[in-house]
Amino acid sequence: MKYLILLFILISCSNLQAQTPASATVNASGWKRVAHVDGLEGRGFGKISLFTIGGSSAPYYLDIEWFKDWTVTGGLSIKSNSKAGFWTGARLTYDNDTTFIEVNFSKELSSLSLLSDTYGWNVAKVYSGALPNGGGTIRAEAKAGQLSLNDQFFVGYNGFVGIGTNAPKEALSVNGNIRAQEIKVETSNWPDYVFKEDYKLKTLEAVASFVKEKGHLPEIPKATDIEKQGYSLNEMDKILLKKIEELTLYLIEKDNELKMLREEMEVLKTQTKN
Repeated sequence: MKYLILLFILISCSNLQAQTPASATVNASGWKRVAHVDGLEGRGFGKISLFTIGGSSAPYYLDIEWFKDWTVTGGLSIKSNSKAGFWTGARLTYDNDTTFIEVNFSKELSSLSLLSDTYGWNVAKVYSGALPNGGGTIRAEAKAGQLSLNDQFFVGYNGFVGIGTNAPKEALSVNGNIRAQEIKVETSNWPDYVFKEDYKLKTLEAVASFVKEKGHLPEIPKATDIEKQGYSLNEMDKILLKKIEELTLYLIEKDNELKMLREEMEVLKTQTKN
């Protein structure tokens, strides 16, 4: 039992020693190598952490989980809490049987700590001192955010989520197709007001004149605007329903006119017989 306890202590101390961070500096903005994976064609997987310490602000960190296989495939998953703009992204590069983990720094840093987690296989070795410039063939790249998976799934510091894009402009931006069993859109001012007595329905002559001049229906955006800016499902659903309800009113109006014409024709037929 004593030997087991001693072995456990030795293993723990070994892990603690391996987890001691290296001290580094960034002498200029741009891509810098923070760690390298030697031999075996740079193959392996693991985790690298960068963090700042000291000063009046809270520590900022960048976690980089990486992998590189036998061929040209590599991958990155990065997380960061830095809104201060210390770094803008990370990438894997390859050169001469070595894989490099690089970070794009946006400013000089006089004090930076680097840590290579002990979990993984053929784990990366971090640099110390002045970090060397980056370079080589890019195998994977990801923009810095709260979370980024090879830039295919991105969570920005503002909480916006991007799928297939690292620059979401809304709460959710998707660069690709979406398949769902149901999508529920919450809305207001549903256009049932079209059927109220005081609704001003355009004449068909006015609609025809507008279409002839503009090339599209009133209130419907131009094709060129849609191609550039897209459209809101919420707003377009309301506009289309409004047009359907207006079309229904036109049909009712024309049906009433037809009924009146039939009645007049019946009267004329009766008068002719007599």
